[in-house]
Amino acid sequence: MDIGFLVILGVIAFAIPLLGSIPMWFGIGLVLIFAAYLWRAGQAAGDDDEEFVGAAALIVAMPQKARRITVVTMFVVSAAIILLSAEPFAEALVASGERLGIDSYFLVQWLAPLASEAPEFIIAAMFAVRGMGGAAIGTLIASKVNQWSLLVGSLPIAHFAGGGGLGLPLDGRQIEEFTLTATQTILGVAIILALRFHWAPALGLAALFGLQFLVTDTSGRYILSAIQAVLAIVFLILHRGDILPTLAAPFRRPPRESADETVDDSERHTLAEAAEPKRESIVGTAPDPKSAGTRA
Repeated sequence: MDIGFLVILGVIAFAIPLLGSIPMWFGIGLVLIFAAYLWRAGQAAGDDDEEFVGAAALIVAMPQKARRITVVTMFVVSAAIILLSAEPFAEALVASGERLGIDSYFLVQWLAPLASEAPEFIIAAMFAVRGMGGAAIGTLIASKVNQWSLLVGSLPIAHFAGGGGLGLPLDGRQIEEFTLTATQTILGVAIILALRFHWAPALGLAALFGLQFLVTDTSGRYILSAIQAVLAIVFLILHRGDILPTLAAPFRRPPRESADETVDDSERHTLAEAAEPKRESIVGTAPDPKSAGTRA
């Protein structure tokens, strides 16, 4: 289901370079997609016991009222810290770039996301070290869904709140970056579409990501985007049988247990014995050891 949402958002992302801006209606649509993703994720959550570790385990062990107060407080305090520190942090990045002779655009583009996304990488690494590979990649997929929906969708809203128009215009370099990131997303999705993540594609994906630090000119980055798009098409062809089920997953209602599925193991065993043919009785009624009954 998460990958299905990411496929849809990855395809929609190509509209941004084509439009040359992020209109308000487009941003609101992305925010609504994120709301739909949260709703579907809540529906898909099963009743099975989850394994909690660290701070999450401490919060889960709290009484319900204390747990809710703690979670809400953490959200409010985090939002307040981000609100107070975001502008000084951005201004400090630009000033540091000017003083050190480093492109301020480069610092804002790479250092700021690295700082903000470090917790997600740390959590994913902790899951991977514990042998919980599915939870690790699931954390990163959910993060990517959040980026392409809530994060991108909030940009024109924030631009309007700051006194701008009903849309966020993009320059040539920003359009280039959106194109490069969109093709990276589609390539990553195409690789894991079959719910398998092998070493060779992982190393290749990391190499392409690192290559963009060396390719800084516009034409070179568009060539890199084209290479990623071609590789994505190749993996989509290899995993073509998984495309339609993945696209349908965000819209599919979560399965509910039927009456047959609620039968416990002992009842299943009894039903199976009742339905099984009486082979032993067939053998016992055959007088001749070589008869058909014995051979059965």
